[in-house]
Amino acid sequence: MGFLSDLDKKLTDNVYEHGSQLTDPAADLPQTVGEIVERLMPFVQPEARETVKAQILGLIHEYKAERTRSAAEQDHPD
Repeated sequence: MGFLSDLDKKLTDNVYEHGSQLTDPAADLPQTVGEIVERLMPFVQPEARETVKAQILGLIHEYKAERTRSAAEQDHPD
């Protein structure tokens, strides 16, 4: 039972340490991107700020992933 307990602890620690990368759309974006998006929030209605912020960061994250994929495909043509 000790092995499973150790494994569970390691997995739990890993999720706590890196779990935000799975749920936070801005997890791998530079801090300056988040700061710029925050500066835009006064122009958004208060009740919509969190939704708009998540959408903007999600779009930036998606664009970054597409650019990375496109660059990888160009490096390794079929």
